[in-house]
Amino acid sequence: MDKPHSKYPHVYAIVRFDLPVSQDNPENNIYVVKVLSSKVLAEEEVSRLMEINQGKGCVYVVQITKFVETS
Repeated sequence: MDKPHSKYPHVYAIVRFDLPVSQDNPENNIYVVKVLSSKVLAEEEVSRLMEINQGKGCVYVVQITKFVETS
């Protein structure tokens, strides 16, 4: 999954899930917090956010995606 895309560079989205996630409106519980160009920095930020928000009913994950720039 981390193999470079031939046309678009990879970026790493930090996604927050507020638990429990609503089955009726999951979009109200899932947020893209920020997007970083480095996997290592994204993983470090997830660790930091998990630590400072411990016990608040949320989970952070790194999700790889592609950056598509439009003209």
